[in-house]
Amino acid sequence: MNITRQPVQAHTITLKNRQRSWTCLSGESVVQSATRQGIELPTSCRNGTCRTCLIPSSKGAVEHLIEWPGLSLEEKRQGALLPCVAGVTSDLEIEDAHLRDAIFEQAFHLLYEDPELLVLNKPSGLLAVPGKGVDKLDSLSHRVQMKYPSALIVHRLDQATSGLMLMAQNPDAQRALSRHFSDRSVDKRYLAKVQASLTPSPEWQTIDEPIYADWSLRPKRVIDALGQASLTRWRVLHSSAGFSWLELQPMTGRTHQLRLHLSHMGWPIVGDRLYAPESIQALSERMLLHAWKITFQHPVSQEIMQFEATAPQALTGPWT
Repeated sequence: MNITRQPVQAHTITLKNRQRSWTCLSGESVVQSATRQGIELPTSCRNGTCRTCLIPSSKGAVEHLIEWPGLSLEEKRQGALLPCVAGVTSDLEIEDAHLRDAIFEQAFHLLYEDPELLVLNKPSGLLAVPGKGVDKLDSLSHRVQMKYPSALIVHRLDQATSGLMLMAQNPDAQRALSRHFSDRSVDKRYLAKVQASLTPSPEWQTIDEPIYADWSLRPKRVIDALGQASLTRWRVLHSSAGFSWLELQPMTGRTHQLRLHLSHMGWPIVGDRLYAPESIQALSERMLLHAWKITFQHPVSQEIMQFEATAPQALTGPWT
């Protein structure tokens, strides 16, 4: 019996300004196809935190596979594309004037916007707000405020933590959202990979340990009876080869709360440069803690809103 095999559908991608071309197989994104063939794209593409390929394609078409990184409403109306996270459906030419690492310094992931608030996905390694000194100006809030000058901070994430952050578009919305955070009506969920062999269970358990800011040890915090009451709910999603994947729900919002609570339990987060042993730090280039879901009440409409942010590959599985 003769079997006729259908050829694998492939398209050509061309970065015009760089005079580079390669093939993209059916179902691949631009980044996936380049990685498969050993083609070096800009750093901002490879580290998964960019919007620098925001382009109108001069030829060809793409099919969006995922919404993240998100486009602003204005960019969507203008027909902008993010081919890096989309499947190529025909030969594609990209005018890659925007494929420059310098533009990454202004990039951010906007998942949602309306007149009252912005929902953002912060990459690991980026400050939430500027630190002290000009070398620490670059931050998510600074980048956002270059495009949305009236945007205001509502809450923060550690520099090493990735995931969902809210910003308000006006002072009234900031006050309302801040009140929701302070009265603990905002439901935040995190994913973490820790060094521990724990039994998976749908049941939630709690860590109730006070956190104290000992300034002689800064930036680290410590568990101490003199500290502020701190409560974390947790459950085990999966366990394998001496590691466990946890879902976390902080009931209070102390600095380093999740990192310190887990370390105190003897379950350091993989890649945590502050609270994990060096051998566990070395297992990941970034800390494997991600703010993946948030549920809150809209500051004006009172509608219950929920958002999710795609987790890094090391934290994804059937539980996400």
